[in-house]
Amino acid sequence: MKTQDWKSKEKAKALIIGHDPRLQNSDTIANYALFANYYFASIPIIQSEKRKYGLAKKTFDYLSFLTNNNIKPEQVYITNLCNNSLPHSPKGKTVYIPENEAKIGIENIEDILLANPSIEYIFPMSLQVNYWLQKLGFYNSKNDFLTNSEPKIIGKENSSPYYQPKKTKTFVSICGNTYNKFGGNQIVIPILHTKNYPLTERFKAYKTCINKVKIYFENK
Repeated sequence: MKTQDWKSKEKAKALIIGHDPRLQNSDTIANYALFANYYFASIPIIQSEKRKYGLAKKTFDYLSFLTNNNIKPEQVYITNLCNNSLPHSPKGKTVYIPENEAKIGIENIEDILLANPSIEYIFPMSLQVNYWLQKLGFYNSKNDFLTNSEPKIIGKENSSPYYQPKKTKTFVSICGNTYNKFGGNQIVIPILHTKNYPLTERFKAYKTCINKVKIYFENK
């Protein structure tokens, strides 16, 4: 099953790029990226459906929070770097996105931007997504993020592939910064995945990153 992009209800101003279509600890595959369709429907009663609605709501609430309500939910377009179903990773590990899948994802992203020239901001979520975007020439952070975030062979070649960067805590070096997309006029702002919002104690180091985004949009 392939997850569909969520097309904005109004002229798109922002593009969110998620990771992959499967819930981390479940076989459930989203019909639309990050279950975005649930946000615009009636709140579900069934518990399993509430979880999907919860992820969608967190996504739109997160972006509204980061941008100081400068971007409405109706102006948000959502995709994943990989919209195809990938194998589960071992418990506690991150699903590995193969390079060929990442290339397909970037081709799709370029098509989205071409069809939606109103998009001004791109929010790629999570370490691995930003690794592939830089590795495959979508944007550059001009620091050692790319080298430090390269996936270890032990994870890629595991019987259940998983993503593990060469160095830990590499994402904090770019999260919340603003970058220019190669060959475009969009601003790329790497952010933590929506599942980490609101911040827990584990992610307190990213508080400064979030504040950078908020200050950026306060000055808009």
